[in-house]
Amino acid sequence: MQARAVFEAAAEVQKQGIKVKPEIMIPLVGFKKELDLQVELVNRVAQEVMAAKKIKLTYLVGTMIEVPRGALTADEIAHTRSSSASARTT
Repeated sequence: MQARAVFEAAAEVQKQGIKVKPEIMIPLVGFKKELDLQVELVNRVAQEVMAAKKIKLTYLVGTMIEVPRGALTADEIAHTRSSSASARTT
């Protein structure tokens, strides 16, 4: 999964003393439930990587409204929230 690779790379860079704040963007979202499921997956992967690397990362998870259905349901999509304290949905 690409998110895992991003978090693993961010952890390595942060261990070198460089500040990082990865942003994971979920593409082609049409419904809130789609984004909710993907945010949950990204948060789970982030927690796994942080536990394995013994590091805490601050990251963002969001989406780009790219499809007509997404534009029609954007008001619902905008209410998606992350369950992780170290993550925020944009």
